[in-house]
Amino acid sequence: MPTPTAAPAVSSTVGLKNMVIAPVTADTEESTTYGELQKVAGAIEATITPENNDPNVQYFDDVEGDVLYPDPELTFTTRLADLPLIIQEMIFSNKIDDNGVLIRTASDKPGYFAVGFMSEKANGKYRYVWLFKVRAKPVTETYATKEGTTITRQTGEVEWTAIKRTSDGCYQAIADEGESGFTAEKAATFLDTVYTPVFTGA
Repeated sequence: MPTPTAAPAVSSTVGLKNMVIAPVTADTEESTTYGELQKVAGAIEATITPENNDPNVQYFDDVEGDVLYPDPELTFTTRLADLPLIIQEMIFSNKIDDNGVLIRTASDKPGYFAVGFMSEKANGKYRYVWLFKVRAKPVTETYATKEGTTITRQTGEVEWTAIKRTSDGCYQAIADEGESGFTAEKAATFLDTVYTPVFTGA
């Protein structure tokens, strides 16, 4: 009996920081390009949820003969300590007027972005994530009164829809520090630019 391949090391994620976003400036069948990265401070939580992962099962000869899955679509929810107006202007295509007031109009149409972040693992190393093409939904705002000495902190939450790129079909990149091929040098610059996949010998 063949010897099973050794199980990879396991370590749960315990943190979240260094969130960045970059606008998609073009996404064609030839290539995808991005604008300047913007740091987003105050990351509290990030949740990635597949939305259309129900299979289409084809039956023939009285058995399950084939299974097809639709193109991936994810809901990406980010919870932040605050959502500064300059970040809202950027991701929701709102405008800040000459008096520093954020103005929303019915014609505002959020653009597409790449979002990256890193999550510390229990072993002290990090997991790195890029979502290559996401678009934000209108933000939910909650304000609450103080109740005596009790203060309830309200946080900013943005829900994004993540889809594949037109250029190559990629929608997400995940890297674990210390895994084969992903060196400390690569980890140090992974969030400096939107990651470009590298395949050799294919």
